Amino acid sequence: MAIPRREIVDSETPGFYHCISRCVRRAFLCGDDPFTGNNCNHRKNWLEKRMLELADIFSVQLYAYAVMDNHYHLVLYLDPKEPLSWSDEKVAENWLRAYPGKLDHPENKLLREVKKQAILANDKKLKKYRKRLGSLSWFMARLNEPLAKNSNFEDGVKGRFWESRYQSIALLDETAVLSCMAYVDLNPIRAGVVKEIEKSLHTSMQKRISKVSKLDVPIQAIAGATGGHSIQIKSIDYLQLVEWTGRAIVHPEKASIPPHLISLFTRLNLQQDNWLTQIHRLGNNNRAIGSLEKLRLKAIALKRKWIKGASVSSQLYVRA
Repeated sequence: MAIPRREIVDSETPGFYHCISRCVRRAFLCGDDPFTGNNCNHRKNWLEKRMLELADIFSVQLYAYAVMDNHYHLVLYLDPKEPLSWSDEKVAENWLRAYPGKLDHPENKLLREVKKQAILANDKKLKKYRKRLGSLSWFMARLNEPLAKNSNFEDGVKGRFWESRYQSIALLDETAVLSCMAYVDLNPIRAGVVKEIEKSLHTSMQKRISKVSKLDVPIQAIAGATGGHSIQIKSIDYLQLVEWTGRAIVHPEKASIPPHLISLFTRLNLQQDNWLTQIHRLGNNNRAIGSLEKLRLKAIALKRKWIKGASVSSQLYVRA
């Protein structure tokens, strides 16, 4: 039986999630549409810019993303309680940034201030907006809906643009987070778009490589409103893992793990022999990824006997 998203995405507790949105019918999010011959690459720029902006508006930290031709991936950290510590001023301002309408036009500066003061004077609205700014569903809706409308207008069609609702996968520990980040960053290589990770466009890897002066520190979010959270693996170690994995996917005959990465596999409790196989399976309709013990505890918390993800996890992690 399918598990409702409200059970996967905890509305009370901070956590990491892998989110995926795919286009419906023959719709093409970006790239060359083989049915119409139109090039939609400008949508990649729009989507990438928008996700970075929204991460600064909602209580979200963005750790990895990849914008492909007919879908995109995100790995993010959500803190649903973060907005409770925000001032009323920040809540009102962030909400108007998320839903500006026509108020962001310079000519409407005064009208925008009137709208903002109306929000500040309304406790019910402040409470409602505070909760929404800590919601993954509202974040994803604000990312997806405008692009769907604009794309349908450009394509001269009506109806659904996105395939059902977005898919969300709970990442229950640091190993799951790092593995899914690598899975996302390696999307262009697995899809055959590029053969070298350095040449991938519209990915978080492109952003991380550009920050060469910050490689010897724990992995930080690329964008986000929440502060102070980091993954206790150095950026240089992560980049080397992804770079080697990308080469191994393209050249499987050269897939032996280099000595400098063995200690990272040990620290993350990853099965070295299964890594290249499992890096292809992390988006295959799992509901959660983590050690078998973390999955067991998650299932108990949901009052279920099991949760989809055990098969991947049993092959990904070294058993205790």
